[in-house]
Amino acid sequence: MALHDYIADLLEHPKVLETRDHLHHSLSKHEHLQRTARISYRLARLLRADVRVCVRAALIHDIDSRLGTLRTHGAIAARWARALGECEQVCHAIEAHMYPFGPKPRTREAWIVSLADKAASLTDVTLALGGLMTGHTWRRRRLLCHTDPHYVERRYRRRLRRGQRLRLLTQRAR
Repeated sequence: MALHDYIADLLEHPKVLETRDHLHHSLSKHEHLQRTARISYRLARLLRADVRVCVRAALIHDIDSRLGTLRTHGAIAARWARALGECEQVCHAIEAHMYPFGPKPRTREAWIVSLADKAASLTDVTLALGGLMTGHTWRRRRLLCHTDPHYVERRYRRRLRRGQRLRLLTQRAR
């Protein structure tokens, strides 16, 4: 089975589609999610893990990540996945993807998603730094800052206390 066969329904979900306009590592969050899914697909096949669990968890591991912190956004995305009807293995892999900042992965699939996320993030940062030289990153970042409903300009972000920031983000998410 091809990667797309495992995640075709998720790729059409409005919550996943809206990530095209979200800023993540100076790139589109949608690009990061797809990159993580591709890496998970390859690792799962190589390590003989459940490919379906790995790629589904990888594609939605950062959904609503702005509503949490570095430590808690995995639990928020896992809660959303449970509400969507995903199995417990997928939810655990999502929740544990931020190890060592989050819970420790207990399954092979959770380890794969965690490693794939770190590899995808490293690639994101490499692409962003390379794009600084050409100006591509700055153009893309400016565009995403205008379309991202959760983006708060740096000058305002510094003034807002944490509680105010969370209220602002949850209001914009509605």
